[in-house]
Amino acid sequence: MRYRSGAGGDTANSGLLTHSGGRCFVKMYPTAALLAAEEAGLRALAPWLRVPQVEGRYADEAGGVLFLEALVLEPLGQAGWRAAGQALAGLHRGATNTVYGGVADNFIGGMPQHNSDESEWPRFFARQRLQPQLQWATQRGLPAPACRAVHRVIDHLPNWLPRRPASGLLHGDLWMGNLGQIDGAEPVFFDPACYYGDPQVDLAMLNLFGRPPEAFYHGYQEGHLPTPEQRARWPVYDLYHWLNHFNLFGHPYTSAVTDTARLLCRELE
Repeated sequence: MRYRSGAGGDTANSGLLTHSGGRCFVKMYPTAALLAAEEAGLRALAPWLRVPQVEGRYADEAGGVLFLEALVLEPLGQAGWRAAGQALAGLHRGATNTVYGGVADNFIGGMPQHNSDESEWPRFFARQRLQPQLQWATQRGLPAPACRAVHRVIDHLPNWLPRRPASGLLHGDLWMGNLGQIDGAEPVFFDPACYYGDPQVDLAMLNLFGRPPEAFYHGYQEGHLPTPEQRARWPVYDLYHWLNHFNLFGHPYTSAVTDTARLLCRELE
């Protein structure tokens, strides 16, 4: 069984390696810093979530290799989704910070992700999330109307994002493909892009390519769905990932960027 690469476009070569002590899962990437960041994320999550254990890492001028615990992962069932919600709630509420960012710079898929400390969340999300992605997207040919719409969203972020929401440790790349289960119903989280921020970031991404079952919310917050005020933030967080997808995969994601930015702009009218 291999881990599926994250929605952010992690193109690391990967596979199982059998050795005298057993087996491990190997990831190879030409940018060694990306695998170092993944190791740091897994180690940060490990006290709170079940993640693949790091068994070693090697880097030289040709790139890097990350050695992980080999796990046979299955899709989450109802019990697994409920347990995943409980585990994620424990992470968000237990691993907290007084700033946003709060970790070394890392990667979202193959793109750099900046994590310098900020005391206000809209400013963090503008300077270190949307603005860099928009700059790269402009260089990669994102149409001018879409660029203008994203600029307008950035200028009005306080309309959607609270100034100082709770700052919890985030998985950061938590689409449903970065979750599995072992031993019947124990959820496993992998391919992180960790930083401290609004926990709604992780919930929004879990809904980006589908919707987790109600069992997840029963585990996360005792059956209470996110409030309308919380849900209003999700398109802003989606915009970051759509821009990242555009920068990784190109014009197939132009519509997702454009439609999300225009939807947000219409709320300003």
